[in-house]
Amino acid sequence: MDFLYSDGLKTEFEFKGVRLLLINEEAGVWRLISPSENGFDRMGASQILSRDLGEDYDKTPAPVVTDNNGTGLKVTGSDGTYVCIDQSAIEIFNSKGNCIRKITDIRTDSGSSAVTLHAFHDERFYGTGERFDTVDQRGRKLTLYAVDRWCQTKGNSYIPIPVLVSSHSDIIFMNRYECSVFDICSSDKNSIIIDQKYAPVDLYFFISDSVKDNISAYCRLTGFAPKPPEWAFGTFVCRYHPEFSDKYGVFAMMESMEKNGFPWSAVILEGFGAFNKDNLSELREICEKVHAAGKKVMIYERCGRFPEDAVRLAGLDDSYAVASDKGVLLEETVSNNMIDNFSRKKMKCIDITSRRSLSKWEELMNIYVKDMGVEGAKIDFCEQFPDRPDIKFSDDRNPMSAHHWYPTLYNILQHRLFMTRPEGGINYSRGGGIGAQRYPFVWAGDQRREFFFLKPVLRAVLSLGLSGVPFVSWDMAGYQPSFNPVDRRHENRVFIRGLEFSAFSPNMQTHGKVKRPYDFDEHTKAVYRAYSNLHECMIPYISEQAEISCKTGLPVMRHLFLYDSSDKKCFDTEDEYMFGEALLVAPVLNRRNFRNVYLPKGQWTNIFDGRTYEGGRTILNNKVPLEMIPVFILADSGPSCIDNVLEKASPIIEEIRNLCSKKL
Repeated sequence: MDFLYSDGLKTEFEFKGVRLLLINEEAGVWRLISPSENGFDRMGASQILSRDLGEDYDKTPAPVVTDNNGTGLKVTGSDGTYVCIDQSAIEIFNSKGNCIRKITDIRTDSGSSAVTLHAFHDERFYGTGERFDTVDQRGRKLTLYAVDRWCQTKGNSYIPIPVLVSSHSDIIFMNRYECSVFDICSSDKNSIIIDQKYAPVDLYFFISDSVKDNISAYCRLTGFAPKPPEWAFGTFVCRYHPEFSDKYGVFAMMESMEKNGFPWSAVILEGFGAFNKDNLSELREICEKVHAAGKKVMIYERCGRFPEDAVRLAGLDDSYAVASDKGVLLEETVSNNMIDNFSRKKMKCIDITSRRSLSKWEELMNIYVKDMGVEGAKIDFCEQFPDRPDIKFSDDRNPMSAHHWYPTLYNILQHRLFMTRPEGGINYSRGGGIGAQRYPFVWAGDQRREFFFLKPVLRAVLSLGLSGVPFVSWDMAGYQPSFNPVDRRHENRVFIRGLEFSAFSPNMQTHGKVKRPYDFDEHTKAVYRAYSNLHECMIPYISEQAEISCKTGLPVMRHLFLYDSSDKKCFDTEDEYMFGEALLVAPVLNRRNFRNVYLPKGQWTNIFDGRTYEGGRTILNNKVPLEMIPVFILADSGPSCIDNVLEKASPIIEEIRNLCSKKL
């Protein structure tokens, strides 16, 4: 270890042959950087995103005091936290003198880097963005690279985020968009190895005693979510081609929803060729009829891709596109889906680093936003933008990080454009990376309508929530019909169980190639009507909790660890969640009509049967009829409108109780 210099804000030293810069970014937050090819570069992923969005990205760090005793360094922040460095390790301590994290090795090679950190034997590790297989990622080796793996649950992610939340409450964050590999106690049960491709080290350590405070600090860096308009918390009706390919399919849906008394707030025109000049008059007719019904219209688009009719619509020629050595047709990255996208396609994408191109793109979008009054878009295929060294952007930025930053920035810009609508707009996307919470809505697609996929969806939502993304939706009970003969025979059961916990989420979406709510038998339709109306009643509470999310970074659907980070039984509970501050939801995610429910500390009352329980216990073999979901309200849960909401919803709750005892 060699001490090089300190100016009272930054400390430079050499550790195991690697030059490093240590900065106390703010109270409880330390940052460690290795130099890029041109020296130390403080423009990591979060700073680049802030700069692109016109925000202040070059913040002054907190002052530090650096002591050099000849054999080691001690760098102390004004908050009393400190870092000790010697020949063998870099150790980060909280203000109480407890070692929170220890780095044992750092290596750099050909522009890439690797960091080895010690892991405590009892730690769980959450985060890493969207994860379908499990929430606790300890024992796994993950490639953090967005891929489209249809109906898969092992290792894949549409929204990978290089952030680890420890059950000890601290957070580790690699502030880079380039691909990385996180070996989380897989090769060595006591070590985390972060292998960062094509980029130097840029590690943040959030070491407050409170995991909630650390999540807030992380979101101060990467961005808080803007609050969605209230209508976005309702039900979106989406349909895969061909039923929404013309106005007649949309109008038929509207008639069926009205006839059955099913509430909805927006239609997503997937299957309708919105970006076709010849379709504009029909789109205008759809918008007029949907708006007259008090609902919203959302179009469907592929992330940043030129419409085939781009020249006729807005004069978008090749000069506005991203180019490579081979021209403007870019081959999709290798993350393409081999099921419904068998061969890699070529695409033309808008250069969002160019003011000229963005101005032209806005001209195109305003045909829909300003002229038609379209309130939002569902943005698909965000994981296809390539990261090749021959790609050229107008501002000459490094293309090797584009696979993750391009969809993230594009989605934010689109969301901001839709938010110019008087009633607010929404960008609804399934992909991205660091900063994905700024859209603000993402959806966790695609799955089959099988019991098997219900739990992976919930895990994905909880993982995203622990990664700073507070508003997540999904294809309610699946996008594609089941491959399983049993699930196909009992599709209504899968649908009902998926419906129940969708009702206790920020947004409901009916989507896919599967049976629609109004196509089921009368009993299933009655259950859908009850829960979709219950969700509508919950919107004031959802909106209240969303306000908290936008200020703190805490998700609306929360892992129980965020309720009580001292309760080890909460650490491994991945099939329950807190819905805001007041409700605990324990969905049934299989064919059974019973389940165990763990209730952490507090007093809990089941909103359906009125039974009250003292927490810190497990309710064993709790009977749960098909038409019911265990939901518990926390006594004295703080300022909340939940009591008023549940009082208003009491007739619907009574209706659900009645549905449990009869078949229509």
